[in-house]
Amino acid sequence: MKLRWIGGFLGLILLPNVYGAEVSAPDTTTENPSTVKITYDDPQDPFEGFNRVMWDFNYLYLDRYIYRPIAHGYNDYIPMPAKTGVNNFVQNLEEPSSLVNNALQGKWSWAANAGGRFTINTTVGLLGIIDVADMMGLPRKQDDFNEVLGYYGVPNGPYFMAPFAGPYVVRELASDWVDGLYFPLSELTMWQAVVKWGLKSLHARATAIDQERLVDNALDPYTFVKDAYLQHMDYKVYDGDVPQKQDDDELLDQYMQELE
Repeated sequence: MKLRWIGGFLGLILLPNVYGAEVSAPDTTTENPSTVKITYDDPQDPFEGFNRVMWDFNYLYLDRYIYRPIAHGYNDYIPMPAKTGVNNFVQNLEEPSSLVNNALQGKWSWAANAGGRFTINTTVGLLGIIDVADMMGLPRKQDDFNEVLGYYGVPNGPYFMAPFAGPYVVRELASDWVDGLYFPLSELTMWQAVVKWGLKSLHARATAIDQERLVDNALDPYTFVKDAYLQHMDYKVYDGDVPQKQDDDELLDQYMQELE
């Protein structure tokens, strides 16, 4: 199970630098008075029919009856210092891969930042439980190999809603395994990797509790989450400085002309 399907991005959709994405509503054509055919035409989501079925399964059943109760229990009954310490420990394991990924993008200062964070937190920070590096002015910024590919122009590819796991883009599916090649992630056994993933996902899902109503009250929760996730992919690749699309400029020009 992949709890990040609603936790990993839900808490990020309110970031101020995320630009709006185009929303393509399904086309409907009436064959006869009693039959309506729905055609999905979002080029980023060619598997929308399948994805919507998986979304309903993940959101209406798995999250409602399993993920959400667990996340609320974790948030309500686990002391904050314990939650923060465990999450810091898990995140610290990813600093070396972040060092490599930032270096591959030529982001030398962030690569050095990741290396410094891992060294300081692993030693002074008691294996990363205490984020001493952040207190010293070294903020956490972790890049994965998916972002490296995006940096060099590899497109997202089709959007895909995996059962149990949640949203992906094909570029992410094809590259997720690369980050596990670096120490110390490469030294983890399968079960240790599963526990690490579970703890990280649980923390992410719990931090998204305050934003649950945004999805629950959306007119179309599937489209709302899809657009948020695709925006989050762009946000990560461009480090928050997402270039505005030309289409957005043209729409703005048209709107201003109508006001004149």
